[in-house]
Amino acid sequence: MKNRAVSIPAALLTRFSRRDRAALPVELRGRRIYVFPTREGFIFFVMLFSLLIGSVNHNNNLGFILTFLLGGISFVSIFHTYRNISGITLSAVRAKPVFAGQQAAFEITVAVPPRSFRQQLSFYFHDRQRTTLDLPPNSRRTVRIFHNTEKRGLLTPGMLRVSTTYPLGLFRSWSCLLPDASCLVYPRPLPGPFITDPALADEEYDEGETGGAGVDDFSGLETYQRGDSLQHISWKTYSRGQGLYTKKFEGSQGKTVYFNPDLLPGKDPEQKFSRICSMILTAETIRMPYGLKLGNHVTAPGLGGSHKRKCLRELALAGAEE
Repeated sequence: MKNRAVSIPAALLTRFSRRDRAALPVELRGRRIYVFPTREGFIFFVMLFSLLIGSVNHNNNLGFILTFLLGGISFVSIFHTYRNISGITLSAVRAKPVFAGQQAAFEITVAVPPRSFRQQLSFYFHDRQRTTLDLPPNSRRTVRIFHNTEKRGLLTPGMLRVSTTYPLGLFRSWSCLLPDASCLVYPRPLPGPFITDPALADEEYDEGETGGAGVDDFSGLETYQRGDSLQHISWKTYSRGQGLYTKKFEGSQGKTVYFNPDLLPGKDPEQKFSRICSMILTAETIRMPYGLKLGNHVTAPGLGGSHKRKCLRELALAGAEE
């Protein structure tokens, strides 16, 4: 049966959030854990109260036995629901950068104490996708909690909630934490013409070579030679059984380009950042050294994963306070 939590007043959640602002690692115990009946729990207690009233009116001993038996079971279930979440330790929240539109995966390390199997634990951010799993005793697991991304920047997921309705679903035990976690969201890549900044191009090339709107043209295929870049291999040709060939581009070797969103057409800055993001990925693929100009800040040309991440980070945080 799927249980839904009863709506909790916003003022109550605010009081919870103030109390639970703590740096990780955090062990969930005592006043950090709250227990509240679920919707099904309220329905169960209404029916139990009706059964009690009927037993009193008709002086039915079997009714009294059933009422107190069900009441005792539900009362004991409160402690099992609380115990199912008590004692686990949360630590090390981290997330890898993603592009806008992708799901950010926040990874949190969960440690379970010995001799206590934990079942149906749910981890989620407010109104987001839940990750529900069972955790064996004396274990240390990495739980991935997903969060949708809509725009570039630094995503802070907000309140982290850990909850459970085990074993009967009559009560929900939960804890709220506000971890110091964030995820860097790069602009969404938007394909289009390859436009560079000729004013900042390397001096060893003349302006006519660096200042076009098109990247080096594809000049054809050549037979693969040992040592050729794997990124230039024509995998489509290989998949058709026509042999192993390498793509060749005119004039791409050693050429340095600069990307500047101010030179792109249009008025939407977010669209320009998305275009620059696509150009950076293209330049990295064809191994063309590239630099970046954002306002008065210029990033020197380079290649490689660290340089790409640096440029994408500057695009993601452009116009925002870090």
